[in-house]
Amino acid sequence: MNLLIAAGALLAYGGLAANSVSLDRHYADIHGRGKEPDARTRLRCRALGWLGIALSLAACVGANGWHTGPVLWCGVLTASAIVLTLLLQYAPHRVLSLAWINALGGLLMGLLRLFLG
Repeated sequence: MNLLIAAGALLAYGGLAANSVSLDRHYADIHGRGKEPDARTRLRCRALGWLGIALSLAACVGANGWHTGPVLWCGVLTASAIVLTLLLQYAPHRVLSLAWINALGGLLMGLLRLFLG
């Protein structure tokens, strides 16, 4: 598998997870019932989420070019969303730790591919 495709998948999961944590329901699933994110946390999660999704698109386009990169990106987003949905249902406390690990791993993979060719 191309390193950029894997980086795109990891970044997509991290971005989608950050966006989902900005929602009251998923935040409460992770942090306990009755808890809601404050405005600053909500804004930070949304910004990081969209950044991760945009970097995922850049990685997929970098892997396959503009002719099939966006199609690959749609598939990567779908697979990441399925994984995130299952984790939110069955192991909500693992969502944030995996999001940080995936986002950092995706960034490192992208940088490795960029610098090592």
